[in-house]
Amino acid sequence: MKKIFFYFVDFHRTYFRLKLYAGIFIFIGLLIAFNYMLDFEDLYIDSLPKPIRLFGFLLYHGLAYYGVLFIIWLWGNEKPKFTRGFWLKSLLGLLILSFDRSYFTSLFIIIQENVPAATGRFYSKLSVNSIAIFSVFFPLLIIKQIFDRRKHKGLYGLTFQNVDWTPYLVMLLVMIPVVYAASFVPDFMNYYPTYKRTGGLDFANYYHISECWAMMIYETFYIGDFLFTELFFRGFLVIGLAAMLGRNAILPMAATYAVLHFGKPLGESISSVFGGYLLGIVALYSRNIWGGVFVHAGVAGLMELFAFWRMN
Repeated sequence: MKKIFFYFVDFHRTYFRLKLYAGIFIFIGLLIAFNYMLDFEDLYIDSLPKPIRLFGFLLYHGLAYYGVLFIIWLWGNEKPKFTRGFWLKSLLGLLILSFDRSYFTSLFIIIQENVPAATGRFYSKLSVNSIAIFSVFFPLLIIKQIFDRRKHKGLYGLTFQNVDWTPYLVMLLVMIPVVYAASFVPDFMNYYPTYKRTGGLDFANYYHISECWAMMIYETFYIGDFLFTELFFRGFLVIGLAAMLGRNAILPMAATYAVLHFGKPLGESISSVFGGYLLGIVALYSRNIWGGVFVHAGVAGLMELFAFWRMN
């Protein structure tokens, strides 16, 4: 834990400016308020046809990302340099994110065509939590070959070097009472466990297996997807762009990460800003993302676990 504390203190020693942080958090707060007052993402962006939806997400995430960078350029101690390489690399990254959020192409479409609709829904949910292998992982491999062939060990922090698991275990233990308390909030129980929207019981009945197996299959895919979330946000947006932005890579990532959570409970969107910010600092200093994967997947698992417990 001392190591993470050192990262946090060292990062802010010369970077923090009250005017900068106040401006950025007001900006992010306005984005969150706008989305939840109008239910903008769920009612408008998600209802668009897929090709147009891609550009809707691109504009939404781009507003958050470049808006924060503009505030940093105005009031930050370290002015970002907007080179041609930065614009190309960051736009390609946001396109990858927008594509991943827009096209839920089923990896199990052949299976779906041969099973009842309710069972097919379960396969569709599995595909949503596995499509990132193709929509995020492989595109980032290509970007690394283009921009960072000789930089970074592993794929944007996907390396086990310099990983000390102890502080992340402490962080996860600290989150247990927080998630437990959140499980008593109605918005939390309306959304979690995510398994309840999968049609898992129909899947289990169709294959004559215990529903416990359906739960374990779904949760494995659901928890595993957080590897790709960390790879993109803490890996690409922080480690991958730090060579161009330095410490300025953290705050735009945190704003973009908040937009990812629009549609989830309001408290989760707000907390994602602070969680993403802290994990971004850790990724910047450690140059790996496995600690973030462990904490992020662990918290997601706790949310599912406490929601299941509260349902019974």
